[in-house]
Amino acid sequence: MDKRLDLSLGNLRKACATLEDPRKPGGNTKHLLFTILAITLMAVICKCKEWDEVEDYGKGKQAWLSTFLDMKHGAPSDDTYRRLFEALEPTKLEEVYRGWVQPYVATCLGKQVVIDGKSICGAGHWDEGHRLHLLSAWVREDGISVGQLATDEKSNEITAIPTLLETLEISGSTVTIDAMGCQTDIAQCIRDREADYVLAVKLNQPTLHEEIREYFEWAVTDSIETKSLDVNEEYENSHGRETLRRTTVTNDVCWFESKDKWGNLRSFIMSESFTIINDKISHETRFYISSLEADAKRHADLIRGHWSIENQLHWRLDVQFGEDACRIHKKNGATNLSLLRKIALAILKSDSSIKASIPRKQRLASFDNQYLTRLLRLGE
Repeated sequence: MDKRLDLSLGNLRKACATLEDPRKPGGNTKHLLFTILAITLMAVICKCKEWDEVEDYGKGKQAWLSTFLDMKHGAPSDDTYRRLFEALEPTKLEEVYRGWVQPYVATCLGKQVVIDGKSICGAGHWDEGHRLHLLSAWVREDGISVGQLATDEKSNEITAIPTLLETLEISGSTVTIDAMGCQTDIAQCIRDREADYVLAVKLNQPTLHEEIREYFEWAVTDSIETKSLDVNEEYENSHGRETLRRTTVTNDVCWFESKDKWGNLRSFIMSESFTIINDKISHETRFYISSLEADAKRHADLIRGHWSIENQLHWRLDVQFGEDACRIHKKNGATNLSLLRKIALAILKSDSSIKASIPRKQRLASFDNQYLTRLLRLGE
């Protein structure tokens, strides 16, 4: 069965059935909520970034849009889009999104769930000097975001991560988070959700970082202890850049006095990268903790897989959807629009009707109504 069937506009309409309209009853609400959402989503697919661009898209495509949307009052103005998305509670739209993608993802059992944050450069409270920061949950195997939560600053990720995890069905998965998420409460939260974790350890946990570093410095040179280590090495040579990645894992964590504070802590990981460029050698070492048993190959895959969110989600949102260049920043507008970009990206990525890049699909969608009809499975 084609999984893309779950990402049709028709199924999105069904998911929106319980979405409460934030506009005041009896006010100027001549345009239906779903009509506004649908036009905005299609405009975002076609790389529109600002409300006036969405207005132009709706007016330019009005004749075609009216064949499947309620357009008896014409195309909405930019102010109509702005007012709705500023008033719409992001958590409510997020619930709709999760319900829409759940059949696509099905289950996270055996999958990697990457938790990572991204600041939107153009969005935020400019007069207060900080930007909107969005925390996202990314299912690596499906290549799709399954949740997001807005925070005012990156430092608030510590409290936001458990809140985001509570909204997700992550049972049986392995959750990977960078050093900001290396907190005892977060580790326990993941275990309480019946998932495993791999958490990066840096100097925000100075004692833990130093004890792991000292352990591996001793273990790799001790003739007895080194036999208990599991090691995986991967070599890569590309474009004049030679890289050796070595992952070393141990189950010997009993000596760590604070072990019981970290939910089901089972292993320590040392990840080393040796790179040669123009005969110059660089060496980088990172440390991690995990609730998984020692398996160097699996941990190496999870550590590298964590960065899939950067090039498959964050990079695409910035480069292919112009997220950082978008100047929409008031109230809930930026958060809701970011979620629509994730929906648009999921639709474009899931389309296998043509072999083309995301930018090419965006261009086709912008001028070829038949392609956009196929993309959204209109009429099904």
